Amino acid sequence: MTLILSNQDVDELLTMPECIAALEDAYRELAQGRGVNRRRSDSLVPTARPDALYGLKTMDGIVPKLGVGAVRINSDIITWPERGGNMRREKVPAAPDGRWVGLVLLFSSETGEPLAIFPDGYLQRLRVGAANALGAKYLAREDAAEVGLLGSGWQAGGQVMAISAVRRIKRIRCYSPDAERRSAFARAMSEKTGVSIVPVDSAEKA
Repeated sequence: MTLILSNQDVDELLTMPECIAALEDAYRELAQGRGVNRRRSDSLVPTARPDALYGLKTMDGIVPKLGVGAVRINSDIITWPERGGNMRREKVPAAPDGRWVGLVLLFSSETGEPLAIFPDGYLQRLRVGAANALGAKYLAREDAAEVGLLGSGWQAGGQVMAISAVRRIKRIRCYSPDAERRSAFARAMSEKTGVSIVPVDSAEKA
């Protein structure tokens, strides 16, 4: 039976330590020539909006050790607004209820059957954080206890959870250009993780 999951289901079912362990297995399988992946493919076309393109992005991979193959699909409205004097690539939450659209399709590599279909939002946050956590696990000092964090958006929260899973972090100095946003982020993530997150007013201070 194929499971149809929500972002909330993924949040409740998958922890950051579990994601780190699964990703480490996947990287090992890839490095040892058993796992495979395909580079992402981006198809872009104009939209009715003069400042935007429609993008259909796909990528896939198979981890034989785990008995699964996965396809990730993103259907995006993409713009390039100017922020702080620089152009930034931004996805517009243009779907109903102000949503972005991304799906993961999970298949059994033993039977070929579809195992699950779910949004990529929360999983993507875990996956990005877990990749950096693996870097810290093998490269950071064992006694590393302080972190500098640039950014206070959705992905930044994943970074806090990830680094805290591989090191005993006591303090994180967080900088992002919006003072109100970085202060709110520091409060919320301090409560969520128990780590002291201190907002600072420059990247250098972070």
